[in-house]
Amino acid sequence: MKLEVTDLKNELKSEREERIKLESLTTKVAQLENDLADISNTISNEATCSNSTKGTMKYNEKVKEVEYCNTSHWSTLLSYLVPGSSSLLPESTCKQIALRHNSSFRNGQYWIRPSSNDPPFQVFCDTSEGWTLVMKIDGNQQTFDYHSDLWSNEETFQPNNLDLDDEETKLASYWTLPFTELRLGMKVNGTIRWITFSYTASSLYSLIADGQYRNTSIGESKWRSLLPTSSLQRNCNKEGFNVRSNHSHYGPISARARLGFLANNEENDCDSPDSFVGFGTSYMDDSLARNSVGNFACCLPDNGDVNIKVVGYIMAR
Repeated sequence: MKLEVTDLKNELKSEREERIKLESLTTKVAQLENDLADISNTISNEATCSNSTKGTMKYNEKVKEVEYCNTSHWSTLLSYLVPGSSSLLPESTCKQIALRHNSSFRNGQYWIRPSSNDPPFQVFCDTSEGWTLVMKIDGNQQTFDYHSDLWSNEETFQPNNLDLDDEETKLASYWTLPFTELRLGMKVNGTIRWITFSYTASSLYSLIADGQYRNTSIGESKWRSLLPTSSLQRNCNKEGFNVRSNHSHYGPISARARLGFLANNEENDCDSPDSFVGFGTSYMDDSLARNSVGNFACCLPDNGDVNIKVVGYIMAR
Protein backbone atom coordinates (compact mmCIF):
# COMPACT_ATOMS: atom_id res chain seq x y z
CA MET A 1 0.00 0.00 0.00
CA LYS A 2 2.83 2.38 0.90
CA LEU A 3 4.49 1.61 -2.43
CA GLU A 4 1.28 2.42 -4.34
CA VAL A 5 0.98 5.82 -2.62
CA THR A 6 4.58 6.59 -3.46
CA ASP A 7 4.01 5.62 -7.10
CA LEU A 8 0.91 7.81 -7.22
CA LYS A 9 2.83 10.78 -5.82
CA ASN A 10 5.57 10.30 -8.38
CA GLU A 11 2.99 10.08 -11.18
CA LEU A 12 1.26 13.26 -10.01
CA LYS A 13 4.62 15.04 -9.77
CA SER A 14 5.52 13.94 -13.28
CA GLU A 15 2.14 15.15 -14.62
CA ARG A 16 2.57 18.49 -12.86
CA GLU A 17 6.03 18.93 -14.39
CA GLU A 18 4.68 18.08 -17.84
CA ARG A 19 1.82 20.56 -17.38
CA ILE A 20 4.31 23.28 -16.39
CA LYS A 21 6.45 22.50 -19.43
CA LEU A 22 3.36 22.60 -21.67
CA GLU A 23 2.24 25.94 -20.23
CA SER A 24 5.76 27.34 -20.73
CA LEU A 25 5.86 26.04 -24.29
CA THR A 26 2.43 27.52 -25.01
CA THR A 27 3.64 30.90 -23.73
CA LYS A 28 6.76 30.74 -25.88
CA VAL A 29 4.73 29.79 -28.97
CA ALA A 30 2.39 32.73 -28.36
CA GLN A 31 5.36 35.07 -27.97
CA LEU A 32 6.93 33.67 -31.13
CA GLU A 33 3.69 34.25 -33.04
CA ASN A 34 3.63 37.85 -31.83
CA ASP A 35 7.26 38.30 -32.81
CA LEU A 36 6.60 36.88 -36.26
CA ALA A 37 3.66 39.23 -36.65
CA ASP A 38 5.87 42.16 -35.67
CA ILE A 39 8.53 41.05 -38.14
CA SER A 40 5.93 40.68 -40.86
CA ASN A 41 4.69 44.18 -40.21
CA THR A 42 8.26 45.48 -40.18
CA ILE A 43 9.17 43.77 -43.44
CA SER A 44 6.20 45.35 -45.20
CA ASN A 45 7.22 48.81 -44.00
CA GLU A 46 7.96 51.03 -47.00
CA ALA A 47 9.40 54.00 -45.09
CA THR A 48 12.42 55.80 -46.50
CA CYS A 49 15.75 54.95 -44.89
CA SER A 50 16.90 57.56 -42.34
CA ASN A 51 18.00 57.87 -38.72
CA SER A 52 14.36 57.59 -37.60
CA THR A 53 13.88 54.25 -39.42
CA LYS A 54 17.31 52.75 -38.70
CA GLY A 55 16.97 48.97 -38.21
CA THR A 56 13.62 48.77 -40.04
CA MET A 57 13.21 45.88 -42.46
CA LYS A 58 11.23 45.54 -45.67
CA TYR A 59 10.89 43.15 -48.58
CA ASN A 60 12.20 44.49 -51.87
CA GLU A 61 10.03 43.00 -54.62
CA LYS A 62 12.43 44.00 -57.39
CA VAL A 63 15.44 42.10 -56.10
CA LYS A 64 13.45 39.55 -54.05
CA GLU A 65 15.48 40.28 -50.92
CA VAL A 66 14.73 41.27 -47.34
CA GLU A 67 16.47 44.58 -46.65
CA TYR A 68 17.19 46.59 -43.51
CA CYS A 69 17.76 50.31 -43.06
CA ASN A 70 21.40 51.15 -42.29
CA THR A 71 20.65 54.84 -41.55
CA SER A 72 21.54 56.12 -45.01
CA HIS A 73 20.40 53.34 -47.37
CA TRP A 74 18.68 49.95 -47.59
CA SER A 75 21.01 46.93 -47.41
CA THR A 76 20.27 43.22 -47.78
CA LEU A 77 20.27 41.15 -44.63
CA LEU A 78 23.13 39.10 -46.07
CA SER A 79 25.27 42.23 -46.11
CA TYR A 80 24.88 42.39 -42.33
CA LEU A 81 27.35 39.51 -42.22
CA VAL A 82 29.95 41.48 -44.19
CA PRO A 83 32.79 43.05 -42.15
CA GLY A 84 32.06 46.71 -41.59
CA SER A 85 28.28 46.38 -41.70
CA SER A 86 27.66 46.05 -37.96
CA SER A 87 29.26 46.73 -34.59
CA LEU A 88 29.48 42.96 -34.09
CA LEU A 89 31.60 42.57 -37.21
CA PRO A 90 33.64 45.77 -37.70
CA GLU A 91 36.38 46.19 -40.29
CA SER A 92 39.73 47.70 -39.30
CA THR A 93 39.52 50.72 -41.65
CA CYS A 94 37.59 52.04 -44.65
CA LYS A 95 40.65 51.27 -46.77
CA GLN A 96 40.35 47.62 -45.79
CA ILE A 97 36.68 47.63 -46.78
CA ALA A 98 37.63 49.02 -50.20
CA LEU A 99 40.42 46.44 -50.65
CA ARG A 100 38.31 43.50 -49.50
CA HIS A 101 35.45 44.31 -51.85
CA ASN A 102 37.39 45.81 -54.77
CA SER A 103 35.74 49.20 -54.20
CA SER A 104 32.34 47.65 -55.08
CA PHE A 105 30.61 48.84 -51.90
CA ARG A 106 28.82 52.18 -52.05
CA ASN A 107 30.04 55.17 -50.06
CA GLY A 108 28.31 55.48 -46.72
CA GLN A 109 28.33 54.54 -43.06
CA TYR A 110 30.34 51.56 -41.84
CA TRP A 111 31.65 50.17 -38.58
CA ILE A 112 35.41 50.13 -38.04
CA ARG A 113 37.79 49.23 -35.23
CA PRO A 114 41.33 50.40 -35.99
CA SER A 115 42.63 49.22 -32.61
CA SER A 116 41.63 46.24 -30.48
CA ASN A 117 42.08 48.51 -27.46
CA ASP A 118 39.11 50.64 -28.51
CA PRO A 119 35.45 49.78 -29.15
CA PRO A 120 34.11 49.77 -32.72
CA PHE A 121 32.48 52.94 -34.00
CA GLN A 122 30.68 54.21 -37.08
CA VAL A 123 32.28 56.43 -39.69
CA PHE A 124 31.64 57.65 -43.20
CA CYS A 125 33.70 55.67 -45.71
CA ASP A 126 34.60 56.68 -49.24
CA THR A 127 34.82 53.07 -50.35
CA SER A 128 35.85 53.95 -53.90
CA GLU A 129 39.29 54.98 -52.61
CA GLY A 130 39.29 53.78 -49.00
CA TRP A 131 39.10 57.13 -47.17
CA THR A 132 37.84 57.38 -43.59
CA LEU A 133 36.13 60.55 -42.36
CA VAL A 134 37.83 62.14 -39.35
CA MET A 135 36.26 65.60 -39.01
CA LYS A 136 33.83 68.07 -40.58
CA ILE A 137 34.21 71.74 -39.65
CA ASP A 138 31.95 74.70 -40.41
CA GLY A 139 34.05 77.82 -40.86
CA ASN A 140 31.15 80.00 -39.71
CA GLN A 141 31.22 78.34 -36.27
CA GLN A 142 33.84 78.54 -33.54
CA THR A 143 33.49 74.88 -32.54
CA PHE A 144 36.86 73.96 -34.04
CA ASP A 145 38.77 77.24 -34.04
CA TYR A 146 42.46 77.13 -33.14
CA HIS A 147 41.78 77.48 -29.39
CA SER A 148 39.14 74.73 -29.12
CA ASP A 149 39.78 71.92 -26.63
CA LEU A 150 38.42 69.48 -29.21
CA TRP A 151 41.84 69.51 -30.89
CA SER A 152 43.58 68.29 -27.74
CA ASN A 153 41.13 65.77 -26.24
CA GLU A 154 39.85 62.31 -27.07
CA GLU A 155 36.17 63.20 -27.16
CA THR A 156 33.78 62.91 -30.07
CA PHE A 157 31.55 65.75 -31.22
CA GLN A 158 28.19 64.96 -32.81
CA PRO A 159 29.37 61.47 -33.87
CA ASN A 160 26.07 60.66 -35.59
CA ASN A 161 26.69 63.22 -38.35
CA LEU A 162 28.21 60.68 -40.70
CA ASP A 163 27.65 62.04 -44.20
CA LEU A 164 29.61 64.52 -46.30
CA ASP A 165 27.14 67.26 -45.46
CA ASP A 166 27.53 70.59 -43.65
CA GLU A 167 26.95 69.30 -40.09
CA GLU A 168 30.05 69.43 -37.89
CA THR A 169 31.50 66.26 -36.41
CA LYS A 170 34.59 64.81 -34.79
CA LEU A 171 34.81 61.02 -34.81
CA ALA A 172 36.84 58.54 -32.79
CA SER A 173 38.99 58.15 -35.90
CA TYR A 174 40.65 61.41 -34.79
CA TRP A 175 42.65 59.57 -32.11
CA THR A 176 42.43 55.88 -33.14
CA LEU A 177 43.12 55.77 -36.88
CA PRO A 178 46.71 55.33 -38.16
CA PHE A 179 47.32 56.66 -41.67
CA THR A 180 49.88 57.33 -44.37
CA GLU A 181 47.81 59.87 -46.32
CA LEU A 182 45.44 62.74 -45.57
CA ARG A 183 42.69 64.12 -47.77
CA LEU A 184 41.50 67.69 -47.20
CA GLY A 185 38.36 69.16 -48.71
CA MET A 186 36.61 72.53 -48.78
CA LYS A 187 33.07 72.98 -50.09
CA VAL A 188 32.68 75.88 -52.51
CA ASN A 189 29.28 76.59 -54.10
CA GLY A 190 28.08 73.10 -53.24
CA THR A 191 31.15 71.34 -54.65
CA ILE A 192 33.93 69.86 -52.50
CA ARG A 193 37.43 70.54 -53.83
CA TRP A 194 40.00 68.02 -52.55
CA ILE A 195 43.76 67.79 -52.10
CA THR A 196 45.73 64.82 -50.79
CA PHE A 197 49.22 64.48 -49.39
CA SER A 198 51.38 61.79 -47.79
CA TYR A 199 52.07 61.88 -44.07
CA THR A 200 52.50 58.93 -41.73
CA ALA A 201 51.19 59.08 -38.16
CA SER A 202 49.47 56.95 -35.53
CA SER A 203 46.54 59.41 -35.60
CA LEU A 204 45.66 63.03 -36.33
CA TYR A 205 45.48 63.54 -32.57
CA SER A 206 49.16 62.56 -32.27
CA LEU A 207 50.10 65.38 -34.66
CA ILE A 208 47.97 68.15 -33.19
CA ALA A 209 47.07 67.59 -29.52
CA ASP A 210 50.49 68.51 -28.09
CA GLY A 211 50.53 71.86 -29.90
CA GLN A 212 53.95 71.27 -31.45
CA TYR A 213 54.63 72.59 -34.95
CA ARG A 214 55.18 69.92 -37.60
CA ASN A 215 55.90 71.06 -41.12
CA THR A 216 54.41 69.75 -44.34
CA SER A 217 55.50 70.32 -47.94
CA ILE A 218 52.16 70.49 -49.75
CA GLY A 219 53.00 73.79 -51.44
CA GLU A 220 51.17 77.09 -51.81
CA SER A 221 49.51 76.32 -55.15
CA LYS A 222 48.00 73.11 -53.84
CA TRP A 223 46.64 74.81 -50.72
CA ARG A 224 45.16 77.59 -52.84
CA SER A 225 43.49 75.09 -55.16
CA LEU A 226 41.00 74.39 -52.38
CA LEU A 227 39.55 77.87 -52.93
CA PRO A 228 39.66 79.24 -56.50
CA THR A 229 39.43 82.89 -55.34
CA SER A 230 41.97 82.60 -52.52
CA SER A 231 44.16 85.50 -51.47
CA LEU A 232 47.43 85.43 -49.52
CA GLN A 233 50.29 87.71 -48.66
CA ARG A 234 53.51 87.15 -50.59
CA ASN A 235 56.01 86.07 -47.91
CA CYS A 236 56.59 83.68 -45.02
CA ASN A 237 54.79 80.70 -46.65
CA LYS A 238 54.82 78.52 -43.54
CA GLU A 239 52.68 75.39 -43.53
CA GLY A 240 51.98 72.31 -41.43
CA PHE A 241 50.32 71.19 -38.22
CA ASN A 242 49.94 73.74 -35.39
CA VAL A 243 51.40 76.37 -37.70
CA ARG A 244 51.75 79.81 -36.07
CA SER A 245 54.20 82.57 -35.20
CA ASN A 246 56.42 82.11 -32.16
CA HIS A 247 57.01 85.84 -31.72
CA SER A 248 56.43 86.86 -28.09
CA HIS A 249 54.30 89.86 -29.02
CA TYR A 250 52.76 89.17 -32.45
CA GLY A 251 52.45 85.41 -32.11
CA PRO A 252 49.34 85.31 -29.89
CA ILE A 253 47.37 87.64 -32.18
CA SER A 254 48.57 86.71 -35.68
CA ALA A 255 47.15 84.10 -38.05
CA ARG A 256 47.43 80.45 -37.06
CA ALA A 257 46.05 77.07 -38.11
CA ARG A 258 45.88 73.56 -36.70
CA LEU A 259 46.50 72.41 -40.26
CA GLY A 260 47.17 74.95 -42.94
CA PHE A 261 49.29 77.55 -44.75
CA LEU A 262 50.27 81.01 -43.42
CA ALA A 263 51.66 84.05 -45.23
CA ASN A 264 52.97 87.51 -44.29
CA ASN A 265 53.60 90.77 -46.11
CA GLU A 266 57.09 91.32 -44.71
CA GLU A 267 59.99 89.74 -46.57
CA ASN A 268 61.76 86.82 -44.83
CA ASP A 269 59.55 87.33 -41.78
CA CYS A 270 56.97 84.96 -40.26
CA ASP A 271 56.58 86.90 -37.02
CA SER A 272 53.19 88.41 -37.83
CA PRO A 273 51.30 86.56 -40.59
CA ASP A 274 47.95 88.11 -41.51
CA SER A 275 46.63 85.52 -43.97
CA PHE A 276 45.87 81.81 -44.01
CA VAL A 277 44.27 78.91 -45.86
CA GLY A 278 43.50 76.06 -43.53
CA PHE A 279 41.60 74.20 -40.85
CA GLY A 280 41.22 75.07 -37.18
CA THR A 281 42.21 78.65 -37.86
CA SER A 282 42.07 81.97 -36.00
CA TYR A 283 43.29 85.56 -36.28
CA MET A 284 43.46 88.32 -33.65
CA ASP A 285 41.91 85.90 -31.11
CA ASP A 286 38.95 85.58 -33.51
CA SER A 287 37.88 89.16 -32.84
CA LEU A 288 38.37 90.01 -36.52
CA ALA A 289 38.28 86.94 -38.73
CA ARG A 290 36.00 84.51 -36.85
CA ASN A 291 36.84 81.94 -39.47
CA SER A 292 37.70 78.39 -38.40
CA VAL A 293 38.01 76.91 -41.91
CA GLY A 294 38.73 78.71 -45.16
CA ASN A 295 40.79 81.69 -46.28
CA PHE A 296 41.43 84.98 -44.53
CA ALA A 297 43.76 87.73 -45.78
CA CYS A 298 44.45 91.36 -45.01
CA CYS A 299 47.45 93.73 -45.10
CA LEU A 300 48.37 93.80 -48.79
CA PRO A 301 47.47 90.26 -49.95
CA ASP A 302 47.82 89.40 -53.64
CA ASN A 303 44.09 89.06 -54.37
CA GLY A 304 42.60 91.65 -52.05
CA ASP A 305 41.27 91.38 -48.50
CA VAL A 306 39.07 88.29 -48.08
CA ASN A 307 37.34 86.32 -45.36
CA ILE A 308 36.03 83.17 -47.03
CA LYS A 309 34.35 80.73 -44.63
CA VAL A 310 33.58 77.22 -45.86
CA VAL A 311 32.78 73.72 -44.62
CA GLY A 312 35.96 71.67 -44.39
CA TYR A 313 36.50 67.91 -44.43
CA ILE A 314 39.46 65.90 -43.14
CA MET A 315 39.77 62.25 -44.20
CA ALA A 316 42.57 59.72 -43.75
CA ARG A 317 43.75 56.35 -45.02
